[in-house]
Amino acid sequence: MSIDVRLKDHKRIKMLAAAEGISIREFVIECIAEKIYPEKKQPNKTTRKAMESARKGKSIKAKDFDEICKKIGI
Repeated sequence: MSIDVRLKDHKRIKMLAAAEGISIREFVIECIAEKIYPEKKQPNKTTRKAMESARKGKSIKAKDFDEICKKIGI
């Protein structure tokens, strides 16, 4: 799929995607996911970010639940 957008809009979309560390394609799909897949509940932005970090091996290691809570500040 391709769409024409003003250069100003393209730059803004690119900046927003980069801020989240994802591609423009991923950003657009996330923005329209509820419309494309209304039957599926999508994880919120925080959960998606945590899932992506875990996939990249950037997870928190702890010996127990209390230690995890302490590391994340709750």
